[in-house]
Amino acid sequence: MTETNTKIRLALVDDHAILRQGLASMLMAYAQLELVIVAANGQEFLDQLETIAVDIVLLDIEMPVLNGILTLQQMSSSHPEVKAIMLSMHNDPEIALECLRSGAASYLLKECSIDEMKFAIEQVHQHGAFLSSFSESSFENEKYRHHKRQQKQIFRGFSDRDLRVLQYLCDGLTSKEIGERISTSKKTVDLIRTRLLKAYQVKTSNELMRLSILDGFYTPRTNEEIQAEIEASEIEKLERRMQRLRDPNS
Repeated sequence: MTETNTKIRLALVDDHAILRQGLASMLMAYAQLELVIVAANGQEFLDQLETIAVDIVLLDIEMPVLNGILTLQQMSSSHPEVKAIMLSMHNDPEIALECLRSGAASYLLKECSIDEMKFAIEQVHQHGAFLSSFSESSFENEKYRHHKRQQKQIFRGFSDRDLRVLQYLCDGLTSKEIGERISTSKKTVDLIRTRLLKAYQVKTSNELMRLSILDGFYTPRTNEEIQAEIEASEIEKLERRMQRLRDPNS
């Protein structure tokens, strides 16, 4: 791996004690890594994440208390700067692509070699995403072969929420306005914006828009179209509030 001045702060989350201990031992022997969290389930990891800085988490999918996918979703909202590499026994393209579209930076089968895992960690740390050989082969499936936009999304390491933020940024909305649209904080939107700029290796929103158009992630819209969506979103929010008032248990 490439020499760096600072170690990659890594978390390992897996409910199988023997696998967790064995993998932790192998990873701690790797000079560029600092294993800062070892947890048995997603909730235990999220609790520690509040006080311990992490760059990348190796996240098992099937765990008690809080599984890997739910952990990924919660982490993406509260700590979008942390990248997740999902670990799974399932060689199912549907599961892999669901994880990647939910914001995972990579999807590795547990049968992968320690060398592939190390390489994945390096690639995610340097580039924000890594497509394993299994993930790449998933796109060879006839069902996914023509999903070029989805392939670009996963190659870039963008979640569906990242793409929503990207669209609103290109529309000219502020971080505060975007946060209100997707029900998150301005700070979280700023972190996502920084990650998007880094992924494209650009510094301005204009450059971000140009490359987003080329990748097919953004189609320029008129002010009327943007305003119509805003109004539709406000109506939807009002309807949800009215529904809660009518049925508090819904």
